[in-house]
Amino acid sequence: MREQVRRELQGYVRTISGNCRALMEETARLACFVEDLLKYPDLYDTSIDGIEERYTRIGPGLMLLEDGKLYINAASGGVPLNDRIKRELRLLEHAKPRLKDAYTSLRYCDEMWFFTTETLASGYVEYEYIGDAPPQGIDLTQIHAMRIIRLNWFDIVKPEHNPEKRGVWSPFPFIDLFGQWIFSYHYPVFEKGEFKGAFVPHANIRPMLEDSIHLGESMMLAIHDDSTLIGMNGAARAAFDLEPYEYRPWENIVQAVPYVRNELDLMRCPSQDFVWLADGIKWQNEFELSIEGTNYTVLSERVPEIGMNLVALVKS
Repeated sequence: MREQVRRELQGYVRTISGNCRALMEETARLACFVEDLLKYPDLYDTSIDGIEERYTRIGPGLMLLEDGKLYINAASGGVPLNDRIKRELRLLEHAKPRLKDAYTSLRYCDEMWFFTTETLASGYVEYEYIGDAPPQGIDLTQIHAMRIIRLNWFDIVKPEHNPEKRGVWSPFPFIDLFGQWIFSYHYPVFEKGEFKGAFVPHANIRPMLEDSIHLGESMMLAIHDDSTLIGMNGAARAAFDLEPYEYRPWENIVQAVPYVRNELDLMRCPSQDFVWLADGIKWQNEFELSIEGTNYTVLSERVPEIGMNLVALVKS
């Protein structure tokens, strides 16, 4: 029984890891393509004639919505909309086919974004914004400082923090502006050697769980390296009084940050048994543990790209 469950977990890890690597590889290709756009703009049509008619004015910004509002190309107006910014906005339209291909082909990707430090945003997104997209007049580099989101899009891949100029996964799962439970992958983009911005695709956790623990008949959980409860399958939810995150609309998305830290951190769980579980998988991939009076063999396998541990509880 234990070996069978172990093989199941290992198969789930291979599936999730393979899809994560596919997202990483495609994002790197997109970043190279956009760097070429920025390097050779004369090869593309960057005429801004008629741009005010094609785009919608959102306060001080401009926004283009196409493909049933899935495609967004916008400047928030955080940097004044002069002709240079408008030409760059027009230039980024030439990345649209590549963005669409990535968005539609990558299983876990529900948003594929390119953000610049001058508050331009270009991408495909599965969910329609409530309100303005991007928020009008906001400097996208300051959204983290405003406590709207938990993770700073740019700092994680700026040269001073990422001298190898590699792609970096978010160090934790988080709830995005749409209320989706995600990881994000950040890949830096440079123009003439200077940091320009980052590609930030979102990897939705729901299909990850569908590809893994939701297929298992044993009690299974997904727990991050930082002890965040990512998800549980039906058998585990029936057995334990824990509540993993399920999508819901947020009246104030800022509340999502303390919610994850306070409600989903197993190290804060009232039951000491789950504290021992979260701590134990950091050091062992198989051990015995009593949870709420029942003895279990704990089996775990780790998805290395995102630090997600798939955990099975087999009654001893």
